Amino acid sequence: MKQYRMLFVFAAVLLAVSLACGGSSEPAAENPTLPPAPTNAPAQQEQPQTQEQPQQQTTDGGLVTFTDENGLAAFDLPGDWTYSHSTGENYYVDRFTTPDGASGFMESLVYSDGTPFVKSQKGQFALDLINTFYSATGQVGDIKVTGDQIMPDGSERLEWVSKSGGYSGMTFFETRGDDNSVFLMLSAWWMDGADQATLDTINNAIASYHIP
Repeated sequence: MKQYRMLFVFAAVLLAVSLACGGSSEPAAENPTLPPAPTNAPAQQEQPQTQEQPQQQTTDGGLVTFTDENGLAAFDLPGDWTYSHSTGENYYVDRFTTPDGASGFMESLVYSDGTPFVKSQKGQFALDLINTFYSATGQVGDIKVTGDQIMPDGSERLEWVSKSGGYSGMTFFETRGDDNSVFLMLSAWWMDGADQATLDTINNAIASYHIP
């Protein structure tokens, strides 16, 4: 009987020690997770299109100078092109459309979620945006890039065509800000049947592009 009591006491001591250790243990703190780099294009959301007048000033020849709301870019277009502004999560878009509503378009897109871009991310991010906003099918595979060139000002130009949409375009992109957290993209596209006057207008608008 004495041996059984000793075993019982010993077991009780072990149980008490075990409970004491278990009750005081806490899970180790995890290191904070860094936010992901902006490598995916924002999901396009339908927003009300407002026919507002952009920040602009008249130039000779019936042209108006559009200036981005944050002073990131400016360019000249005819005053009879239709203007619209739309916004989404972390981005906004300023679009200009030819008077017939279909032949050609110019669009300035600004994206920033506060995360700095690195050089290796910019090209893929631009492709993601092009596939999101300018694909006729809304899926990867419709847009085919036919040219890629680094411009004298440090921006990059992509020339592309829509396989099923019957239109072609070009996109210039770069990052802005001291920490390179603002992604700026200027795109122009036109229907395959667009007349020479429309193409000349688009080319002149691109040539007038500058930082205000």
